[in-house]
Amino acid sequence: MMSIRSMAWWPGFIQLWTRGELYSLFVALLFAALLNIALLATLVWQEWIAVWTVRILWGFLLGAGLWSTVVSLFFGQQRGSLGSAQESDQLLAISQKDYLRGEYLEAEASLHRILSTGREDVEAALLLASVLRRTGRPQQALECLERLERFDCASIWTSEIQNERRKCTPGNNLDS
Repeated sequence: MMSIRSMAWWPGFIQLWTRGELYSLFVALLFAALLNIALLATLVWQEWIAVWTVRILWGFLLGAGLWSTVVSLFFGQQRGSLGSAQESDQLLAISQKDYLRGEYLEAEASLHRILSTGREDVEAALLLASVLRRTGRPQQALECLERLERFDCASIWTSEIQNERRKCTPGNNLDS
């Protein structure tokens, strides 16, 4: 299976896929439209747009792809930094304590802070799904599990994800 990181050259794609940002959707669609125009002007209708315009468009697309790759690699390394990981671990520990005390709103707020950094934190996402289920929002919990399954490292958590999914289905009274 191909990693999502291999699409770093497509501007907006990784942010759209991992975080679902609306701005990233606009950027990815704009890049797709310009790429289609460049392909059509190069391969199908060569007389449609002036040659120098097509070359400028290809240069822009190449530059945007390179820029996107460099930015993605730079921010990918930033997210994995030790300080950020330690803060996430501390927030996760606080969230777990809040969850065990039954303070679901506090746990949810901490989990959203962890996940808003863009890190693929499987434990935080799985705990968030459990919090959402316990607060009577099974549909949101299922959506959280669907996003979680798209994480690169989610495959080793398949049994836990499926267990939580079973607990979210209607008619299942499993609370443990």
